[in-house]
Amino acid sequence: MENKFEASKLTIRTKLLAIILTIIVASLSLVIFLATYYFRDDAEKRVQENNLTIVGVIGQKIDSELNSNSFTLRSFANIQLSNTDFGVKRSYEEDLFKNHPNFLYVALLEQVDGSISQKQVYLNKKYALENSLDKDSFIQVNRSFEDEYRKSFRGATVLWNASPGFITPILGLSIPWNYKNKSYSIVVYIDSIEFLKTFQVTESNITYLVNESGMLLAHPKTEYVIEGKNFSEEPIVRALLESKIDNGQTKYKDLDGNVHLGSFKKLWNMGLGIISTIEADRAFEEVYNIQRRNLIFLAIVLNIAIVIVFLYSRTISNPIKLLVDATKQVEQGNFKVEIEPKSGDEVGVLTHSFKSMAVGLEEREKVKSILGSMIDPVVVQEAMKDMQALKRGKEEEITAFFSDVASFSTISEQLTSVDLASLLNEYLSAMTIILKKHDGVLDKYIGDAIVAIFNAPVAVENHPLKAAKASVEMVAKLDDLRKYWVTNNLYSKEAQEMTARIGLHIGPAKVGFMGTDDLASYTMMGDTVNLAARLEAAGKDYGVNILISENMNDKVKSDMFTKKLDMVRVKGKNEPVLLFELISSQSDVASNLKENAELFEKGFELYLQRNFKDAIHRFKEAESAKGSSDKAAKMLIERCNYFIENPPPGNWDGVFTRTTK
Repeated sequence: MENKFEASKLTIRTKLLAIILTIIVASLSLVIFLATYYFRDDAEKRVQENNLTIVGVIGQKIDSELNSNSFTLRSFANIQLSNTDFGVKRSYEEDLFKNHPNFLYVALLEQVDGSISQKQVYLNKKYALENSLDKDSFIQVNRSFEDEYRKSFRGATVLWNASPGFITPILGLSIPWNYKNKSYSIVVYIDSIEFLKTFQVTESNITYLVNESGMLLAHPKTEYVIEGKNFSEEPIVRALLESKIDNGQTKYKDLDGNVHLGSFKKLWNMGLGIISTIEADRAFEEVYNIQRRNLIFLAIVLNIAIVIVFLYSRTISNPIKLLVDATKQVEQGNFKVEIEPKSGDEVGVLTHSFKSMAVGLEEREKVKSILGSMIDPVVVQEAMKDMQALKRGKEEEITAFFSDVASFSTISEQLTSVDLASLLNEYLSAMTIILKKHDGVLDKYIGDAIVAIFNAPVAVENHPLKAAKASVEMVAKLDDLRKYWVTNNLYSKEAQEMTARIGLHIGPAKVGFMGTDDLASYTMMGDTVNLAARLEAAGKDYGVNILISENMNDKVKSDMFTKKLDMVRVKGKNEPVLLFELISSQSDVASNLKENAELFEKGFELYLQRNFKDAIHRFKEAESAKGSSDKAAKMLIERCNYFIENPPPGNWDGVFTRTTK
């Protein structure tokens, strides 16, 4: 069976490029991934540390500034209430607003029976004049934030965003103050323009201040402060408000879905929280830049690798390509390949070995060719697989085939050696082709005779039928050859009328290589073989082309048409053998031959019943039905006439004993 093989569309060069580039891409990608991961992790830690540092520094600054303002305001209030000299009080007031120009309004509030009233009010006249404000404006704003500074009467320092009341960044500060065992609240409104500059830390970071309810007090975006935004819904603000410790850091998504890195710090004494955040994309911008540079580096390395591998792969792929071309030449039977090693590496060694192998294959092919012309190719093939098994031999059920040309000695005497060789080659070639077509194995040629085996050395399914069909086809082919020789006036008249006899028998036989260790041939031996040879020789007496045994007939009679001829005891055998003529396939048998066979078999039954006269009548009818001479019928008629003259003994069984092979 032909071994079909489909070559890959990918060359070794392509595969080599793919493998090396895959390794490079995988390795560098892993390095880039790990470098990016660890650098990003390190950057995140640094950013968070920086955020913590920022909120820590700003927290200290705010705490210091608020404490300083609280001290100043308490000192001022103490002087104002303890001093009766109006001029001194006036002087301290002027100094307060001169030294703290961001103080816009200061009020000393007292609480009587739950009602809050203004004990003293002080106004930064310069600011009020520039912004068209008076005390009533601040008093009105106070009412809006009464809840904030009420907390001061409970001892809390409170900072709130008063900007919405002024439409400019203003902070309200309310601090508790005790004077002569009486609780007061000092309220001050502070211009937070300068205060907001504290939160303009960097372009990347956003730092802002919220109170305990998430209300925005300070932010780099002044408009947020003026609007009085509440950031309590921001994840980091929630984390700050819920935190049990004074600082922390987190990675979160804001309300717009942007990822941030943030840190916070609580100012417990005033309920404030400072938050510093930075967008992750901006924080990792340098990480991404390094990643892009690494990818560019990867692309450069890949391009260089492609060029290097491409050039190097030619030193491997080109010699292999030459080897492939040389292999195809050897496959086509050209063993003289022109190929030389180009290097001393493995490919060079392979090339040298291939060249030596081609020489060995050429010698082997010559031997195989010689053997193939003398021994059946099937035997050669099996011998190449397991010669020892064939030498050991085995017993196998086979169909033995013998054929011989009638009167070939006469034909050979009439032809020159050239014509005789041509005739034999033409005849034997045609017969052998048919033999091989039906899976027969040639045992040997003996002059014009052909000896063949079916079902050895390889198993052949339904081998008796195949042998029968091959035999019928050989008879038909010989008829075609005769017509061709007559038409072309080839050879002698006797050659043009040449006929062949075939004997077939099925049974066990010894098969294998037989001979000496140095010289042996594959053949068959045993009674089965001998009987097949006897049948081929007996065909001459009955005037038939194909003579088969009863065993053979039982195997093929459902497909092939046969005719019962006789029951004989061949030379060298005691057991009688029932003989049959193999005529054709059941579908191709002519009607006259079918009638001939039926009449002949009826005649033979009468013969066995010793009814010799009726048997003669039937045999004559059979010959008449055939329409041509029937040698078997004539022979049985002669035998019947003999027994009429010389009746057989009482123990006669109808078996005819042959005295010749």
